[in-house]
Amino acid sequence: MLNDGVYLAQARGMAGFVHAKLTVKDNKIVGVDLDLTTETPENKPKVEQQLKKEILTRQSADIDAVSGATFTSNGVKEAVQQTLKQAEK
Repeated sequence: MLNDGVYLAQARGMAGFVHAKLTVKDNKIVGVDLDLTTETPENKPKVEQQLKKEILTRQSADIDAVSGATFTSNGVKEAVQQTLKQAEK
């Protein structure tokens, strides 16, 4: 069961920290914001769009890594896992 609210977390990406902000309402993830500022600039738009879509579709941190951006993807996955743990408390 997820509690309504906005949850923030960060995790190590490729070049620094990635940040995830999840909005939860009625036991569902309804919003995902990712801050990939420290990551490879040319990868950011593609990675951000694909991972946001997967998180919303799967309603979990169980997402596939984006080819060529494995460290960034794993950082996002870890940050999302942390936000979901916060939402369960």
